[in-house]
Amino acid sequence: MNTRQMQYMAAIAEEGSLNRAAARLSVSQPALSSWLAALEDELGTPLVIRSKKQAVLTPAGKIYLNGCRRVLQLKSQMAHAMAISAGGGTEAIVMGGSPIRGARTFACVFQDFRRRFPEVDLDFISGRNNELRRSLLDGSVTLSLYGATETSLPDLEFIKIADEELVLMLPPGHPLSYDASAITPESELPAIHLEKLRDTPLLISKSETSHYSTVMHLLKKAGLENNIAFRSNILPLLYDMVRNGCGATLIPRAYFSPGDSISVYSFRPKLIAYQGIALKQGHRLTEAERYLIQLTMKHWGAPVYLRNYASYYMEKNMEQEETGLWT
Repeated sequence: MNTRQMQYMAAIAEEGSLNRAAARLSVSQPALSSWLAALEDELGTPLVIRSKKQAVLTPAGKIYLNGCRRVLQLKSQMAHAMAISAGGGTEAIVMGGSPIRGARTFACVFQDFRRRFPEVDLDFISGRNNELRRSLLDGSVTLSLYGATETSLPDLEFIKIADEELVLMLPPGHPLSYDASAITPESELPAIHLEKLRDTPLLISKSETSHYSTVMHLLKKAGLENNIAFRSNILPLLYDMVRNGCGATLIPRAYFSPGDSISVYSFRPKLIAYQGIALKQGHRLTEAERYLIQLTMKHWGAPVYLRNYASYYMEKNMEQEETGLWT
């Protein structure tokens, strides 16, 4: 079954650019453009709106893309099932996640999973959110731990594990600091207006993180874009930099530890991000994949170095499992 041209359409949609799609597919950009023009002529309708900076699918293009993805998924499932039936293969699951929280969770679930399904190959790939999304869509990752600011994700199914509040963390000695040593996960935090930070350096995440757009919207609204002093995708690094007096940051509340002399503030209304498991839309779960998701929900917790907070989040997820979030 030749599905190469269906991969072309998927690449254009996922890259949002004919140039980037061509590079990913190892074809020339003129050849990809010619293929697309011929396909549009054949179907009698435009599929992609081209510009110098991006390629955007038309409504007809989205319908065609969905059909391509269903065929690609069915081909993959069929080949895998035939290999197992013929004794030429075993089930393989590739789990994606961040190199910190995702990797920790994988380490926690691996042994229990292998005891239950010793015949299934289980692997882990770490990456940024945009990389994990692309891997889910092209089938190289089966399921992934995934952060999002919305629970409805285009082309993906999202199983929410927990809500995470985005908060402001101030370094020790800041003019707006206070004694936060008695703060618990259940404590209501004082609220703050970002305009009060005009003289404070800001440490923020890069664009690949799930909450980047939310943070940048807040900073632009408060006129604090010029206060950005440092960017990193490594959230524990941002936390440690705050702890060492380098500036303030906006990251999930789960990173806060009461013993670190950091002051933590909320917003009104609260800013909520979500942690969960993402799957390609329409993916049919196997028994082994269902069990892996259940283990993941049980073992997911706060970042590994945040001592007393991990147990709180694990208990919270156990309650969700018992109430039927995943059945």
